[in-house]
Amino acid sequence: MKQELISISKRELEQMKQELVLLRNSKVYRRLLEFEKNISEGKSFTRKDLGF
Repeated sequence: MKQELISISKRELEQMKQELVLLRNSKVYRRLLEFEKNISEGKSFTRKDLGF
């Protein structure tokens, strides 16, 4: 994969870091990780199983 160098302000970098911390501590993020794990293990669920 070709790599590219970009420049962003330090303020933007700090904001992105903070947003990542908030995301990683959220219930939605944990559910996404669980969903990804289940897919890789070959598990499948219906909408009813997931509460929809």
